[in-house]
Amino acid sequence: MTIIIYGAAASSFVRTVRMAAHEKGLDYELGQVGDGTVGALGSPDHRKLHPFGKIPVFTDGKVTLWESMAICRYIDEAYEGKALQPGDVLERARMEQWISAGLDYVIPQAIRNFAQQYVFPSGPNGQPDMAKINEAKPKIREAMLIMDKELEGRTWLAGDDLSIADLLYAPVLTYVGQMPDGMEAFDGCQNLYRWWEAVTALESYKATVPDGVPGSATQAAE
Repeated sequence: MTIIIYGAAASSFVRTVRMAAHEKGLDYELGQVGDGTVGALGSPDHRKLHPFGKIPVFTDGKVTLWESMAICRYIDEAYEGKALQPGDVLERARMEQWISAGLDYVIPQAIRNFAQQYVFPSGPNGQPDMAKINEAKPKIREAMLIMDKELEGRTWLAGDDLSIADLLYAPVLTYVGQMPDGMEAFDGCQNLYRWWEAVTALESYKATVPDGVPGSATQAAE
């Protein structure tokens, strides 16, 4: 049985799923969309795996799943290994709370309106849309302050151990910090910095850094 995670290594959602697989000790292949493994993004071949033409997609020979949070929950519950969801009902709800907040409030601002504007500029003359960026920055800062407050007295967002919620935020906050002025969002957030140190020390984090960005395998070799 071969596990395949389809999607670009640079995608934050793909990296979250890959981190979950690493945390469970799973061997998998990273299948690329558009390089011959699967047709181009949104093509009929791709939509056979993901009907909405998105990434990531997970297959293990028995099932095909799409949407990162569904995949992470399947990985956690279908395979042996350390639990990625709290056993306590309140802490599990807290995990869901942070996942929902990430998908609804944080990621649209941090990735779509901030980081992606630098990576894939949509402003005049091919430049970043600074109106979107400047609108997103205070919203990202607000989210970081909320996270910092909620992390008071705890290492992880939910429960006593790493959970899917932490895996969701790790790649997202990585991209925020790598963008111009991105580190301003974290100023004074000592609890968040402590969480960040714990996240970046994970082998799953180190093993999934995309090539070409700080901390990647190729940069480490240079």
